Amino acid sequence: MSTYHFLTVPPKKASDVNLSTPIKNFIKATFGDKEDYSASVDGLNSLRADSLLRMNYKDESAKLLRYCDQITAIEHKLPITENQIRIYFKWQDALMSGGGLFGGKQKTSGSWKLAFEKACVLFNIGHAYSEMASAQTLSMDEGMKTALKYFQSAAGIYSYLKDYVNTNSLSDSSIDFEPAVLASLSWLMLAQAAELIYLKASSSQRDETTAKVAMHAADCYKEAYTSAKTESAKKVIPENYANTMIIKNLLFLSKVELHAGKQAQTDKKYGLHIARLEKAKEFVDQAVNKCSTPALNPMLRASQDEINKMLTAARKDNDFVYHERVPDHRTLDTILAQQIAKPLPVPFPFTTDFKDLFASMVPIALNNALATFSSKRVEIMNIEVNRLREATNVLNAFLASMNLPAAIEDSGGRQVPPSVLEKSNDVKRQGGINMLDKMINELPQLLTRNKEILDETVRMLDEEEHSDAELRNQFKERWTRTPSNTLTVPLREEAKKYLEIIDNAISADKIVQEKYRMNRDCIVLLSKQTHEIADELPSASAVGALKDSFVVRELHRLMEVVSSIKAEREVIEAELKNTDSDSVRTRLIAAFQHGNHQDEHSVVVNEIESIYAPLRQQVGESLSKQEQLVENVRRANQQFNNEKQGNETSQLREEMLKNLARAYDAYQELLNNLKEGTKFYNDLTPLLLKFQTKASDFVFARKTEKDDLMKDIQKNIVGGGAASSTTTAVKQQANQVYSAAAPPVQPLAPSTGPYPPNSGALPYPNPYMQPFFPMPPGYNPYQFFSTGAPPYPMAIPQYPPQGYGVEHPGIAKGKNK
Repeated sequence: MSTYHFLTVPPKKASDVNLSTPIKNFIKATFGDKEDYSASVDGLNSLRADSLLRMNYKDESAKLLRYCDQITAIEHKLPITENQIRIYFKWQDALMSGGGLFGGKQKTSGSWKLAFEKACVLFNIGHAYSEMASAQTLSMDEGMKTALKYFQSAAGIYSYLKDYVNTNSLSDSSIDFEPAVLASLSWLMLAQAAELIYLKASSSQRDETTAKVAMHAADCYKEAYTSAKTESAKKVIPENYANTMIIKNLLFLSKVELHAGKQAQTDKKYGLHIARLEKAKEFVDQAVNKCSTPALNPMLRASQDEINKMLTAARKDNDFVYHERVPDHRTLDTILAQQIAKPLPVPFPFTTDFKDLFASMVPIALNNALATFSSKRVEIMNIEVNRLREATNVLNAFLASMNLPAAIEDSGGRQVPPSVLEKSNDVKRQGGINMLDKMINELPQLLTRNKEILDETVRMLDEEEHSDAELRNQFKERWTRTPSNTLTVPLREEAKKYLEIIDNAISADKIVQEKYRMNRDCIVLLSKQTHEIADELPSASAVGALKDSFVVRELHRLMEVVSSIKAEREVIEAELKNTDSDSVRTRLIAAFQHGNHQDEHSVVVNEIESIYAPLRQQVGESLSKQEQLVENVRRANQQFNNEKQGNETSQLREEMLKNLARAYDAYQELLNNLKEGTKFYNDLTPLLLKFQTKASDFVFARKTEKDDLMKDIQKNIVGGGAASSTTTAVKQQANQVYSAAAPPVQPLAPSTGPYPPNSGALPYPNPYMQPFFPMPPGYNPYQFFSTGAPPYPMAIPQYPPQGYGVEHPGIAKGKNK
């Protein structure tokens, strides 16, 4: 073959888009200000502009490859989708519906998915490889090796792209991504790689081997042609490309028979030699007759002349010398292909010195796993702390009902028992009744502030959705953008969770207020000076005669055990709240780095168990110890009451001392509840403001998109282009119906073998694992009461941020489709 004619894949053309604002907004809302990624985001934006806004990648593809590596690295870190980071990517199709290729106005397609951007970039990498392969000097071995590598790499790109497009549901986003089109391009690139191998083999290998290599090239061209002529591809793949595929298939079939005939001549099988040449002539004649590509004519004529001359000479030699029977060439054995050319797997990263601009940012799934651990950790901590506190409250109530330890300290008269004085001093040290009054009055104000923020956020979403519904009803099928009620599902779910949180908090506030009302009078007394408390206490006869008795000494010892148990519980509670979780982060990151993305749950569960199993055991032991202690106190107190003499006044005094003990316990609970409640509402406010900002960004982005679509519809109406929008809407409906049906069998691209571990879609929820926003912990004011009210969650499942900025389409989505 004295001349070469290789086909290249045309490039897709990217439209300019600003990545910076939407991504920066999302990072700030998701990860806060812990790390500044502004330079990284701006670097990504510049890299895209430098690598994509060009028409020729043949001379410099390094930036294109680096950009592909970068968007692959952030594919599972930054959820760029229509309802999260809103960036609209627009690309001009490389091919044209109707079989056109060059010239004419090519169609522009678009999508909100980063996967679409990556697919377009990969398509252009395949284009660059095909261009660089065709530009090599094939007369030199080094040039042929380079061209072979590029063609096989291009075949691997389009084979991988076919699977990637299917996985990410991109087939309808561009005619270039039709499965049959990508399969045809992959086979075409592989066929041209096989052709290069044939060129090398024909000058250095035995004819038997060369025939097998030629058969491989013929098979690949046939597969490319078959895919190109499927219903979905024949209007996309240009006719001159399809004609080249079938012509080269016939040409290489003739080469197969030519070299098989030469091998027969070498083996002195002269009749078989003639039969093979006759079959070669039949194939090459068909190729000449079918050829409509002028560039192929010199190659075909040269092959036809070579075969005719050899066939004439072979017949003459057989007629005059060998006289062998010539078998029917239609009965000859088929030559089996030797598959040397193979698609090369797609490497990620493409560039050996690639450095991720967002290397320190954890993937959303990993971030979610860490948040899951935090949530689970808080949940378990709450359960165990609640068990301790509930047991302590039960113990306090039990002791208060027996007026212990005041009963064994009370010497009668007007003197205040030491334990009551200690409780009174503690109450006054913490602010007394004035502190409770101040905090109980501030709580409704904090609640109102948060409720107003949430109500305003929901109002914005309702107003935007109502506007979208009205316009959809007005413009019917011309209103082609995604309905608001579809996009706002995550936002609505998040709003619902916040509303549930506020409703639970209102219920909790009522419980706190009721406990405050019931105990306020006694708390007021504890807040007074010692002499005022003494004046309020009824006098009674002294029980000093029993102070040295065995039962009083036993009760004193048991009260010391009570103090010891409470002190131990304070230590256990502190350990429950301050567990080290750094090891969890390290192990989860290691699991992701090794590709064990499904192991995150087991890592969290195992780490939780290792941290809390010993503490749970200590809690259990403390509760068991209390059971025995309560029984001993009950028995000793019964004996004490039997030995103690009293009257009506002493009973009144004892009852009042019990009420003061209960009031002290209530004061501690109320103070903790109100501090937690105040912190909860203050922590909830910035989260609601952040949620309101997300909703506001989404509403603003939708308004901008709405204004652009309105302008486009008005232009279509004025210019008579309404039919185009209608057709697009009908096509979208058809696509929805098609997607619900069983998928048809698609042409297969040549397999590249197993993909790299990080190249496929990770098994995350659709479309990504969502980022986690920690809720304000610790507010469970009624967790110590047997009221039947549902416990307030200290941590709840989180919901994804929505609408962080937008790069809206410059033209209507309906037209982009």
